[in-house]
Amino acid sequence: MIIKNVFSVTVIVTVISIQAIGVNGKLPSTLKKCSRNDPDINGCIIKAVNIVRPLLATGDLGDGYHTPPLEPLLLDNIEMGRGRQFRATFSDIQARGGSDFIIDKLSANTSTIAFDVAITLPKISFIGKYSLRIKLLLLNIQGAGDMKGYFENAKADVQMRGSKYFKNGIEYVRFTKMPIRIKVSNMKLQLDNLFNGDKILGEVGNSIINDNQDLYLNEIIPGLEKGLSQKFLLIANEILETATYDEMFPPN
Repeated sequence: MIIKNVFSVTVIVTVISIQAIGVNGKLPSTLKKCSRNDPDINGCIIKAVNIVRPLLATGDLGDGYHTPPLEPLLLDNIEMGRGRQFRATFSDIQARGGSDFIIDKLSANTSTIAFDVAITLPKISFIGKYSLRIKLLLLNIQGAGDMKGYFENAKADVQMRGSKYFKNGIEYVRFTKMPIRIKVSNMKLQLDNLFNGDKILGEVGNSIINDNQDLYLNEIIPGLEKGLSQKFLLIANEILETATYDEMFPPN
């Protein structure tokens, strides 16, 4: 669930902010520009992203411009805690499948700098390390070691809101808020070395974790949504810092 959240937001930020990227004010030739007066601005942005999407796997968009690669996506350590009943750390995470994202819906208002994006990630697989101690039902589950897993048909919705401002007489854009809503579906997680490698208890622990996701996801997701929203708001604004409004969405 954690891996899916990060992938979803990474892709959503790319969908909008990629319109503003450039080297010395020049967009890479692989990127289709969208006029802010285009009567089908939503379709134009979706086409632009779909054209460049295969290049996002490596992050090489051509003409000297690079973005962080999506394949694999390397994630920072993630630590979670909810009292002494729930402590978990995930590290050395590598996730694959993010470049296969599908834009289900995009609604853009370039005048008010408002973008609503709905995305599906067909399948994300991941590997990494874990350390956890949680209490689910009547069982205290604990362990540390390797982990792997996947999720399918994940959904994410983001509302990106911003404003225009002037700097040295030139109009720029910044995002002011980016609330995120995440829906987890059909996830499978395998944690090795639960209960110090006890095979039977390990199988029981993994089964309980996978069969009772709602017991802890309802506690974790709101905090992740807030934290990821703040993190990627900063990333989007860093991307937009050197791009003028006319470069981002030209009048013609």
